[in-house]
Amino acid sequence: MTPHWLELAQQARKRIQPHLPEPTPLLRSAPLSEKTGLDIYLKLESRQPTGAYKVRPALNGILANLDEAKKRGVLTTSSGNFAQAVAWAAQRLGVHACIAMTDDTAPYKVERTRALGAEVVFCGTTFESRFETVKRLEKERGSLVLHGFDSVETIAGDGTIALELRAQLGEVTPFTVISPASGGGMISGIAATLAAIDPSRYEVLGFQPERGGAIVKSLHAGERTNVGKVHSIADALVASIPGERTFELIRKHCAGFECVSEERIQQALLHLVEEEKLWVEPGGAVSVAGLLSNKLRPSHRTVVCILSGGNLDPRILEQVLRAQ
Repeated sequence: MTPHWLELAQQARKRIQPHLPEPTPLLRSAPLSEKTGLDIYLKLESRQPTGAYKVRPALNGILANLDEAKKRGVLTTSSGNFAQAVAWAAQRLGVHACIAMTDDTAPYKVERTRALGAEVVFCGTTFESRFETVKRLEKERGSLVLHGFDSVETIAGDGTIALELRAQLGEVTPFTVISPASGGGMISGIAATLAAIDPSRYEVLGFQPERGGAIVKSLHAGERTNVGKVHSIADALVASIPGERTFELIRKHCAGFECVSEERIQQALLHLVEEEKLWVEPGGAVSVAGLLSNKLRPSHRTVVCILSGGNLDPRILEQVLRAQ
């Protein structure tokens, strides 16, 4: 049976609202509107408690199975933002959290995850080793596994962004959403929810770093494609293969998907920091990089760029500034 994504997103919103009572800000960007001739808004998921949208699916995943989570603890794998989100949600809800992270995860993100009370287990250096470790630990401990991008609870939790955007822009306003993507959880949740409301009124476009580009390459191939381990300045967007659910939802509901270069991501990051006065991580800047690349032209005048995270390591910003 096909999930009714609007209903699932509404259920997720009801669960998480007591913990995230206020919608994240939606700001109109005068500089980007002037540059593009469109009406550009920035959705500041970077202002979430852990600095990224991932608190939505983390809360929804635990709250949907709270009794089980309290008895068994939760287990997941993440390059950083979902790790921090699960740690934060678990601490808030009185649940033990264990996070499998690769040996080369940015120390900045490891430290923040541990500071939120989670146990960190290192698991080698490949994307695949992360999930192999989760399977092993699940068997050994019996923990409840939370998937960072491909579970129903995660996709529905991400769909709450779509509900907020409709409320903030007005329910009669047609708009285009430009979203960063890695494994595809956020963009598929937004796209499936909006499509369930009115596919003629809303459009969703996706961008990811060309270093990797697993979703774009999978779309071109017509099947999920593993691109292997990649390194990008947008280190939150390095999934080597899209999820099974997310890939099908993206194929069905996204109007376009492209890659952007490392240089464009750096330029977008600098624009957001210098001109918009916003603290955004490189992965969160990919939506703006995509907008300014002109690779995909929005169908609607009103356009929302999702700034998915604000966990910017100051050392990365220093490197980008030095390179200019």
